[in-house]
Amino acid sequence: MSSAEPDQTDLVKPDASGDCPPRAFAQGTGILLQTAGVLLFLSATCACPMTGVADPVWSRGEVIGRIENSEPLGMSVEGLLDQPARAGVMLTVMSCVVGGLAVAVSGLGLQADRPGGARFAVVSTTGLLVVLLLAGVGLWVGEAGIGARAGHAGIVLLVAILMGFSWVARAEVRRTPPPPGVDELPGDYKVPYSHYHDDPPQVRLAKEIAARKKKLEYERLELEKLERELSEDKNPH
Repeated sequence: MSSAEPDQTDLVKPDASGDCPPRAFAQGTGILLQTAGVLLFLSATCACPMTGVADPVWSRGEVIGRIENSEPLGMSVEGLLDQPARAGVMLTVMSCVVGGLAVAVSGLGLQADRPGGARFAVVSTTGLLVVLLLAGVGLWVGEAGIGARAGHAGIVLLVAILMGFSWVARAEVRRTPPPPGVDELPGDYKVPYSHYHDDPPQVRLAKEIAARKKKLEYERLELEKLERELSEDKNPH
């Protein structure tokens, strides 16, 4: 090998200018987790209740029959155990609501390069996958429709992919942890009180009073100048 040929190790090292972020994959995973978490939350809170699978609407005859037989009108634990498919759908919806928010928050922590963001991402995705697998038992043991099973399988596949990305991001953060104090505010940081003002109300009021005093002083000087000019016009030499 001649001396003019580049070293292979130099081809994989990031340059000194910092063009390659040390935790680029983790931050990209954070964006992915935020998007997927919001989609899971919206699908569970909006799409799933509209289908009426988790809590179907009873007819008038069914309601009257339950009242005559002293059966509960709401959902009970015994009813869920007798209907494992319904319990599986309920558990899927609830896990997507809570787990979707947790996944989105963990993604925000990863993107912001927080020290505990990668750990929380692994915990949230792994926990969500475990709960979804438990819900899948009820769906496949009970008499669930093909649509519910297919939707559950798609969610499980998505969460499994997110969990894999989270574990890889966790390994990257462990290799190159963020600098200490990245989540601490500097000593001279001022808490913004609104979108338009960075100072507290007392400071804004003091500034406004000072500005008005300055404006009044300027107007007083202008009035005195005009009075002098008027007096000079009335008393010409």
